[in-house]
Amino acid sequence: MKRKIGIISTLIVMILLVILVILLTNKKEKKPLDIAIEDSGIAYYYQNGSGYTQGTSSTWTTGYVLNVGKSSCNNVTNPKDILNWDSVNKTVLMSADKNNNCKLYFDKAYTAEEFFTTFAKNVSNGELIKHTSSLANSAGDDGYRYSGNNPNNFICFGPGSENYNKGVLNETCPDGNLYRIIGYVPVTLSGGQTEFRVKVIKSEYATKEDLEKESSDGTQSFYSTYKELKRVKAENRIDGFYWDEGRKNIWGSGSLYKALNDTSNSYLHKLNEWSDKIEQVQWNVGGSNKNQPPNAKEVYDDEWNESYGAQTKVSAKIGLMYPSDYGFASEPKSWEYSLYKYNDSKDDETENNQNRENNWLFNAIDEWTISRGSGSTSDAFGVTKYGHVGYNYIVGYDVHDANGVRPVFYLNSSVTLSKGNEIDGSSDHPYRVN
Repeated sequence: MKRKIGIISTLIVMILLVILVILLTNKKEKKPLDIAIEDSGIAYYYQNGSGYTQGTSSTWTTGYVLNVGKSSCNNVTNPKDILNWDSVNKTVLMSADKNNNCKLYFDKAYTAEEFFTTFAKNVSNGELIKHTSSLANSAGDDGYRYSGNNPNNFICFGPGSENYNKGVLNETCPDGNLYRIIGYVPVTLSGGQTEFRVKVIKSEYATKEDLEKESSDGTQSFYSTYKELKRVKAENRIDGFYWDEGRKNIWGSGSLYKALNDTSNSYLHKLNEWSDKIEQVQWNVGGSNKNQPPNAKEVYDDEWNESYGAQTKVSAKIGLMYPSDYGFASEPKSWEYSLYKYNDSKDDETENNQNRENNWLFNAIDEWTISRGSGSTSDAFGVTKYGHVGYNYIVGYDVHDANGVRPVFYLNSSVTLSKGNEIDGSSDHPYRVN
């Protein structure tokens, strides 16, 4: 009898141990915990409806953003239907009426400094160059700039790109939301301090739909007259705009400035909540009195020189590229050349032609820059369809004539960039903006 009681007691103890192990295992599975590092991200278990809520954790989410496309949930086919990422509070939000067990994946989110000092060093089809003071003909400001024929420097930005930036499977970046990173460069903020920010330019030209405004009678009108311009190397046409309807080259009061920055009917306004990711900065708009601009370094120094013109700085979110942006976008061997001689109209393989062909900002169309010709009251600098920079020397560069417009802005310091699966900064797989 004693032996039977001992056997039964042993079985009971074993059963209790098995039950305890099961309970502890289930408890561990239900608790949020980091389980792996995969594709530069972490995988994380989350269960809703069993008393476990995400809260505002600040440990495992530091430096990461939710990748909805790689995440999975038991009771739904597409996790984007119930999951969302609160980037402000660093919190995963799950729909309240859903009882689900989800496996969440997070991608590494890079600050601007991390992105340019570590991750973005490997660039396809071009270079990412730090402009140190010892680098010949560079800006010498320790900023990073992309150069070359076609570097992988695309990002996805603006209304309609939310799903792509969350990593939703099979989502692509809308063509109108493609921008390219000029670099990580110094800029004067609205408070007067100079800091480094990510500077970007719209990949394609602004259209009449981008810059139209709604009149009081409900009809559409424009700040700046537009007309169609034909590309030199392609049959498609673009919309061109006047720098200023009044033929004055004062940026802060011109029609194109208003089309980009007006508070209610502008390019900035149409970005909706995405405009919160854009820094308010002081644009150097004094210009230069050299109608045949020198090399990119000398032009860059002129742009920071406040001696040109009566109005040298304008505080705004949206602008255009500087002539120096265009100059430094070419290969370093081109930086010694005058921007006025960056190319001519020939198609032979001269050294100057390579200044144009190896410049990713060259788009084979007449295009405005933000810089005025301070030796005149009605001229502004532009990049010609042949690839060189100048003003007051060719029909089409009076500020009353129409040219292509690519909006430019700086991302604020809270914005991060993430890579995720297969994201390489190409136009098909641009970097994600968080």
